[in-house]
Amino acid sequence: MLTYDLIAAISKEIIRTVTGQLFTDREIRAFSTHTVGKYFSDWLPEPQEEKIARKRVEAAREHIREASTIITAMQIELVEQTQKLDLLLEEIEEKKVLAERYTQLVKTNQAQFAAFRQEMEESLRKQLIAQSKQGRRLRQAASAIISLITLLTGAALGAYFKDIVQWAQKIMA
Repeated sequence: MLTYDLIAAISKEIIRTVTGQLFTDREIRAFSTHTVGKYFSDWLPEPQEEKIARKRVEAAREHIREASTIITAMQIELVEQTQKLDLLLEEIEEKKVLAERYTQLVKTNQAQFAAFRQEMEESLRKQLIAQSKQGRRLRQAASAIISLITLLTGAALGAYFKDIVQWAQKIMA
C-alpha cells in the first residue's frame, strides 16, 4: 500500500505539472463550498426540508422560553406560599403555647375562681333583691292605677260600642 500511495502522489504531481492545475476539481469544490458557505450561505436558497426544520427548531425554542417563564412564575408563587404557610405555622405554635399557658393557669386557679364566682353570685343576688325592694310600693301603685284606667276604658268602649260605630259610619259617608 505504501507503494500505491507513493505512485498516486507522484502521478498527481505529474498531472498537475502537465495540465498547469494547482488543485484538483474535488479540492476546488471543497474550497469554494466552504468559502461560499461561510460568507454567502444566507443568500443562497435553502432546501424546503431545512426551512421546515429551522422553523420547527425556532418554534420549539419559543415554546421552551414561554415554558421557562411560566415555570419561573410558578416557582416564585410557590416560594411565596411556602413563606405564608411558615408564618401560619409560627402563629399556630404561638397560639398553642398561649392556650397551654391559659389551661395551666385555669387549673391552678380553679379553686380560687370557684370561690370568687360564688361570692360574686351572692353579691349580685343581694343587689338585685335590694333594687327590687327599693321602688316596690310605687310600682305597685302605678300598676294598680293603670289597671283601673284600662278597666274603665274597656267598660266605656263596651257600653258605647254601637254608638261609636254608628258615629264612625256617618263620618265616613
